[in-house]
Amino acid sequence: MDKKFRTKDMVVSALLIAVGILIPMIFTGFPFRIVVGPYSATLMAHVPIIIAMFISPWTAALTAVGTTIGFFFTAPLVVAVRAASHIVFAIVGAYMIRREINLIATCAATGIIHAVIEGLVVLVFFATGLSANDTYSGAVMMWITMGGTFIHHIVDFAISFIVATALIKAHMMFPIPPIWGKISKK
Repeated sequence: MDKKFRTKDMVVSALLIAVGILIPMIFTGFPFRIVVGPYSATLMAHVPIIIAMFISPWTAALTAVGTTIGFFFTAPLVVAVRAASHIVFAIVGAYMIRREINLIATCAATGIIHAVIEGLVVLVFFATGLSANDTYSGAVMMWITMGGTFIHHIVDFAISFIVATALIKAHMMFPIPPIWGKISKK
């Protein structure tokens, strides 16, 4: 696979950014969006970023940065800063996929990175007084955010796998590593 950044990568990133910005704007109610204090989860919000991870590290990085910028225009500050964690997990995940690490391990590792960073962001926002909640303490909100983010990440990763499988069958995307085990070399 060509390691250079191509015009096609930029166009695909732009399309994924657009979808990534539209999803939280369109899916605003239950069951697509869950809100607990500063924690919110919109089903499928991570799908464009995870699809970008399947394509290349450049596509993942650009898509994550673009959607993060979109969150700064469309979401509360704590949510937008949490979205910046997507940049880290997207780049790590894209390199894991490039190294052909199976998808279960990639999902678990990127989910942990994602959850920990988002939890720390919430904790910092509570500790500095930038976010307040009369119902929950900062530590409780951190754990809610970490647990919710990890579950949300796994669900969106599964949806992304289904979408990627369809794109691969349509010859619109390169094959991805197996769900479990190693790739057999013929």
